[in-house]
Amino acid sequence: MTDPGRTTARPPVLRAGGPAAKGSRQTQYRLVQIVSIMMLLAVWEFSGRRFGSNLTFPPVSSVAVALAQRLVDPEFWGFLWTTLQALFVGLGLTIGVGIPLGLVAGRLTTVQRLINPYLNFFLSTPTSPLVPIFLIIFGIGLAPRVATVFIFAFPILVVNTITGVRAVPKSLLEMAASFGVSSGLVFRRIIFPASLPAIGAGLRLAAGRAVVGMVVAELIVISVGMGRLIQRYSSSFDSPNLFAVVIVVLAIGLLIVRGMAVLERRLGQWKQITNGSSR
Repeated sequence: MTDPGRTTARPPVLRAGGPAAKGSRQTQYRLVQIVSIMMLLAVWEFSGRRFGSNLTFPPVSSVAVALAQRLVDPEFWGFLWTTLQALFVGLGLTIGVGIPLGLVAGRLTTVQRLINPYLNFFLSTPTSPLVPIFLIIFGIGLAPRVATVFIFAFPILVVNTITGVRAVPKSLLEMAASFGVSSGLVFRRIIFPASLPAIGAGLRLAAGRAVVGMVVAELIVISVGMGRLIQRYSSSFDSPNLFAVVIVVLAIGLLIVRGMAVLERRLGQWKQITNGSSR
């Protein structure tokens, strides 16, 4: 017989939307990613040994050896720093100019109409033909590569910022105006927090475009940095080192985009915190 005064402990129930279920889905997702990468490496190794060679398609083991050799080579780090200089300076200029301009253009229709033709031009036409023009204007050095990174990333960030400002609910602005709230306070408490998700998405997209601009600048005209290494190894048919350099460039782009994705999530959380504190 059971004692009526005693209570029976029930096992915890995992709800579909609870933290435990969410963690389980993330673990499964990461396992799928790991298995997919391992399968890709296995197919690459088999194909390289069976059908390729170090002159055409090297196995992944040869690429790994070449990558390890490059990572301990001081010359490689010098080339990498030369490439990252243009990327960081160009992306910094994009953020420093693009976000303020987008905020202003989102609030002032005249400014938006003024810059719209240029934004549409750079977003709808290939940007690569402009690289030789930058070389003629700025000469050989850091400036043309920074200009290339800037012109690749700048338009998408401005457009996203304008979209975020334009998406602010009219009812919030009308309510603030009816209570006589100053324009500066409206911007800090309503417009800027509401625009943060769009700005974060623009930063993520602009970062990816900036990496593309970096590679284009160094491959088309200005043979420096990682672009010089790519041209050196491709002209000498040194496929393992060529693949190693390309993998490093891809890893840089992936890390920057993932970092901007984390920043995008943080900006969305900051929007929620700011909106909650302003109520």
